[in-house]
Amino acid sequence: MATAFALDFAPDLSAAALEAPAGDPPTVALADSASAWDDYVSRQPGATLYHLFAWKTVAERAYGMRAPFLVARDGPGQPIRGALPLVRVPRPFAPYLTSGLFGSYGPLLADEDRHARALIAAAASCIDDGDAAFLHLKLLGGAPEHPGLSRHDVWVTAQLDLGTDPDALWSRLRSHMRTKIRQAERAGLVAEHGTEGLDAFYEVLSENMARKGAPIYGRRFMQVLLDALGPRGDIVLLRHEGRVVSGALVARFNRTMLVPFASSRASAFRLHANNLLYWAIAKRALGLGLRTLDFGSSLRGSTGLAFKESWKPRVEPIGSYVYSGGSAAPALAPADSALARIAVKIWGHLPGPAAQALGPQVCRWIA
Repeated sequence: MATAFALDFAPDLSAAALEAPAGDPPTVALADSASAWDDYVSRQPGATLYHLFAWKTVAERAYGMRAPFLVARDGPGQPIRGALPLVRVPRPFAPYLTSGLFGSYGPLLADEDRHARALIAAAASCIDDGDAAFLHLKLLGGAPEHPGLSRHDVWVTAQLDLGTDPDALWSRLRSHMRTKIRQAERAGLVAEHGTEGLDAFYEVLSENMARKGAPIYGRRFMQVLLDALGPRGDIVLLRHEGRVVSGALVARFNRTMLVPFASSRASAFRLHANNLLYWAIAKRALGLGLRTLDFGSSLRGSTGLAFKESWKPRVEPIGSYVYSGGSAAPALAPADSALARIAVKIWGHLPGPAAQALGPQVCRWIA
């Protein structure tokens, strides 16, 4: 069983540079087989969707990022004993390494503590060698000790135990939640699903991101992600009088339905679209035999987290483990970054076409 660590980072590495001398395990090298990687990940009880090799494909094809995924072994040519997905975010003046794009998180998959330590040491060495300014590991659970690695608590994830019966889940919801779901249904909101709904969902997401003053990921990113996930990925939509007013990109893995991206039009808030959207996702997950609904990551104290907590989920911290090689630690929370605050103000005033065109390029710097 894998050790329950979790982390995020992305270096530029060569297999020759990372492998230890023969007979001096563990060795760390670049993953060279998608099937071997996913086979290892699929055997780990704590693995999440964000561990899959598909994310390497997404980083490389959608954004042109380097995504060297690392594996630990007991020697060259031996079976995989640990896996760490890495992505290098090419932010101007301060590129950094992270274990996944945007809201990714999960435990560090390692059979033993020594394999986990070897993976972290290899990632940290990329900072020491000047490949990036800092390393950011977003971890469920703890991390093995490493000199200079510090923990910051910025994000959490919320997970709802679905049980096995929709009626039982319904009875567990708070009365005000059930009331809002019923009101949404009486207002005529209707749910549907299917990957052909990507364009409609992306339109809703774009409108909402513009309202918030945040850059959009790009239509290509969403398409590459769905293609890479294959049958694991889906789009859930809500229509009101024929118009799509709410939607989510969802994906399933390890008996869990995850919601990496969800959005509703501001005009649909009064219809309680968000409440019905997540209820539709929960029912779909139960229909597929899944047992957990993962709402995704949220900033501590955010309004998004407050909505998720109204479903009575388990809230678990996502530890942000940072290694900067002796330099000042970066600001992780948007509120702590003056640059981020200024960018939001400027972005909110960009014309729609300009925001659509520039958004994917900016997102390459903030993944």
